[in-house]
Amino acid sequence: MSKFQIKSIFEQIAFEVFSMRDANQAKQFITEFVSSKNIKDEDKKVIIDNVNACKNISRIQSYICNSLLKYEGMSVNK
Repeated sequence: MSKFQIKSIFEQIAFEVFSMRDANQAKQFITEFVSSKNIKDEDKKVIIDNVNACKNISRIQSYICNSLLKYEGMSVNK
């Protein structure tokens, strides 16, 4: 079940994040959004840690895109 909740989280934030140009603004938005959702704490931590590790907006957007693909079963990595 957690798999679908994470997918839902990424789908919900993707449009907003892809329209952003500032990495810090995106990190804050994602952190606040994910923290407010009712998903497992360990899933929240993974998402927030991964986003905070990103150095720029392009990397954050890539992370969101790759995560969407992964949870939809279309990842190139197995």
